[in-house]
Amino acid sequence: MKIAIVFGGMSFEHEISIVSAIAMKDVLKEELVYIFLNEDREFYHILTDTINSKLFSTGNYKKSDSLTLKKDGFFKKAMFGEKQLEFDTLLNLTHGGDGEDGILASLFEFNNIKFVGPRVEACSISSNKFLTKGYAQSCGVKVLNYKYFNKNDKVELDNYPVIVKPTRLGSSIGVSIVKNETELQYALDVAFEFDTDIIIEPFINGIKEYNLAGCKINGEFVF
Repeated sequence: MKIAIVFGGMSFEHEISIVSAIAMKDVLKEELVYIFLNEDREFYHILTDTINSKLFSTGNYKKSDSLTLKKDGFFKKAMFGEKQLEFDTLLNLTHGGDGEDGILASLFEFNNIKFVGPRVEACSISSNKFLTKGYAQSCGVKVLNYKYFNKNDKVELDNYPVIVKPTRLGSSIGVSIVKNETELQYALDVAFEFDTDIIIEPFINGIKEYNLAGCKINGEFVF
C-alpha cells in the first residue's frame, strides 16, 4: 500500500508535525508519499529520501514540486499538462490549526480523497476544549468545573490554584498553572496570545493521564 502523509500546516505546532512526519519513515513499512503544507497554505511533494528537518528550516523545500489539491487528489505540473500524485490513502499528520479543527478534513472529503483520521464533526468538537467539555457532559461523562472567557471579558477568580488554557491548540501550548492573583494576569496574556478564548479549571495535583488510541474498522471500534 502507498500512503500519503500530509504534514506541516498553519499552527504553533508546525515544527512538531515535521518531526512526526520524519519519524514515520521508521514506523510505517509501506511506501510513503510526503506532502508538505507550508504556513502559506501551499502544498509540496517532498521526496522520501530527501526529507529531514533542515530541509524545512532553510526553506529548501520550495525547490520541490508544488502541488494543487483538486477533485480526486493532488496534482503537479508535468511536461504535458498535469500529473496526479499516486497513493492509496492519506494520513493527516498535521498538528493543531487547520489539521485538527476540520478544515483539512473538509477539503479531503469535498475532493473525494480517501484519508485516515476523524471527520469534520469530530475534528470541530475535539479541537475545542470548551465544545469537548460540553459534548462530554451531554454524554454523562464527568468533567472538571470550568469557566469560559473571551479576551474582552473581565476575569475575576475566587479560588486558586487554577490552570489556564487556550480553548484551542494542543501540546500544552499557552497553558499555565496559576497559584495566586499575582500570577493570573501573566497567564492570561500568554493564553490570549494563542487564542481569543480560554477556559480556566481548578488545578488538580498528582493526577494520572491515560492516552487511549482507537479507530473504527468495518463499523466496529478497535482500541
